[in-house]
Amino acid sequence: MKVNKDMTMGEIIAANPQARLVLEGFGMHCCGCPVSQAEVLADACDVHGIDVDLVVSELAELADMPQECACGAGCTCGVAPSKPQNSE
Repeated sequence: MKVNKDMTMGEIIAANPQARLVLEGFGMHCCGCPVSQAEVLADACDVHGIDVDLVVSELAELADMPQECACGAGCTCGVAPSKPQNSE
């Protein structure tokens, strides 16, 4: 999905859960807030004083990357793998 500045934060994160890491990298630590889910990217960037075009560009680069997550199951859930249990 191509991200644009008129998409809500919820739409962006639902399309690619790892987008949250990019947004947090710009200081948008409110990505998980229920209110932010309905906020459009342009407004969120304006509130945080961030160039929306730069954020869209970073999210576009993320969209071009393979989206296998860290869980190792080949999915896009964004969940980190759990630590292996000691078999002893």
